[in-house]
Formats: sequence, C-alpha cells, structure tokens
Amino acid sequence: MKTMPSSDALLVFDALARLGSFTAAADELDCAKSYVSQSIKRLEVDLGAVLVLRTTRRVTLTEAGQRLAMRAAQIRALMAGLKPEIAGMQDQLAGPLFISSPSGIGQYVLAPILAEFAIHYPSLQVQMTAQCKLEEMAASGIDFCLHSRQVIDEAMVARPLGVTQKRLYASPVYLQRAAKLTHPCDLRLHRVFCHEGVHEQLGWQLEKSGEIVRVALQPTLICNTFGAIASAVEAGYGVGLLDNIVAAPYVRQGLIQSVLPEWLATPKPYFLVFPYRQPMPKKYEAFLQFVVPRLQARLSQSMN
Repeated sequence: MKTMPSSDALLVFDALARLGSFTAAADELDCAKSYVSQSIKRLEVDLGAVLVLRTTRRVTLTEAGQRLAMRAAQIRALMAGLKPEIAGMQDQLAGPLFISSPSGIGQYVLAPILAEFAIHYPSLQVQMTAQCKLEEMAASGIDFCLHSRQVIDEAMVARPLGVTQKRLYASPVYLQRAAKLTHPCDLRLHRVFCHEGVHEQLGWQLEKSGEIVRVALQPTLICNTFGAIASAVEAGYGVGLLDNIVAAPYVRQGLIQSVLPEWLATPKPYFLVFPYRQPMPKKYEAFLQFVVPRLQARLSQSMN
C-alpha cells in the first residue's frame, strides 16, 4: 500500500512555503524547528520528490515544491473552514430528523407530538417510520428509536419514558351476541385477534390481584399492527388485547369497551434510544427537551 502524505505534513509545508524559513514556520505552528525539518523530509519521501532547496540564508521551492505549495494552501483553507462549518451544523435547528417507532404508540401517541414539534421548528424535516431493529439504527439513518427493550450498549443511550397497560376490549355489539365472558378462561369460546408476536400467539397472560392465568388461544386473526386489531374489534368481530393508548379514542366514542377490566397484561416499558454523542447537536437537544416530557406525560395518563 502506497503511503499517503499526512495532512499535518502538508500544513507544515504550507507554512514553510509562505514564510520561507524553518524558524518562522516553527514559530507560527508553535512547534520545534526540528519537527518542521522532519515533516518536510517525510513529505519528500512520501511524494518521491525534492520539494525544498536549503541554503544557509533562505529556503527555495523546487518546481514540484511550487506545485505542492498551491495544493497545500488549498488544504489549509479547507481545514480552516472545517471547524466553523461543523460547529454551524451542530448549532443548527434545521435539516432532517428521523424517528422510528412501533406502529401503535407511533400512530396514537408519538405522531401528534411530532407534528407539534415540527410546527415549532419549521426548518427541521421530521420523518417517522415503522420500527427498525436497534442494531440497524445507524445503517438506516435513524436518529431516535422508540423501543420496548432496554439497551445495554455504551454507544447508545436509552431514556426511560414510561409504560403502557394492555386490557381486553370488545365492541358492545359483539358482546350482546357472544358467549358470556366472566373469566379469562371464557376466551376459549370467543373469537380473538392477536398481534404477530410469538408470545401472544401462544396465549395471553393476564393477572388480577396476584392471580395469574395464561389462556391458550387459537387466534381468528393475526396482525402486525395494533391499529388493525383495534379496527377488527371495533367492527364487532371479536376480542383484542390492546394498549390503553390505542383503545382510548375508540372507548371515548363508545365504539369499544373494556372487558374483564380487572384482568391486566404485564405492563410494557418504553425507552427512547439514540446514539451517544457529546457534544450533542442542537436539534437533538431540542427534540429531547420537547418530545420526552410529552411522551412521559402521555404514557403516565395511559395508566390511569
């Protein structure tokens, strides 16, 4: 593999070419004169050309040195502009911001908060997408991921948001014509709609005052979104296990109602996961300050 000239050596050469003196270059760069001399020698070896003719009184650039001096000056200008440019990006409340979320909490909780956030910061391009795997966040360009799993990774931050509670729901129309439902075991006599998660397809685990019951199921319908399950329940075709946050708008309209309300599924925690960055971009800080307390408040309300 061929050796590439280092940027440090090119900046040393630029100072020497402009000032015409090893001593002056060392003074400007705040380094030893020997460091300047060694850098130039290393650069000449890397490029395979003599760049400087040294005399007792002055430094003269060869033809190759004159050509390199122009390129080195461009590199100096580029390097000088990098810090303020990057600092400007860090300070900007503009540009894209990608958030990933499970469909249920994303649709019923996160989306309205993000809409408010986007109105508050119109220079940001806020985009929410279906949940991705945490391991794929960087590759997918995701800035924040709403997830139900704690993350143990030094490169990631997992901010606790709260928990959601699941209950059984059905429509009044369905309950009028269906078999009585007085205990979780009665679910075997009912049509049920399950999420595609394996644990749900194997059965629902419900708890009441310390009593735990696992009901084996034969789902009538399996969906990959809780919104779809809520729609099937609203239509009067069966019973679904839904987060309160998903069921709430249907309950308010009288379209569905809680069934066996004292029997609850295990609460599900949620975390906001994002890469550790220090210093943090201003748009990240704005997102966290705006969105996190609102999410926490909504999840807290859903437990009531």
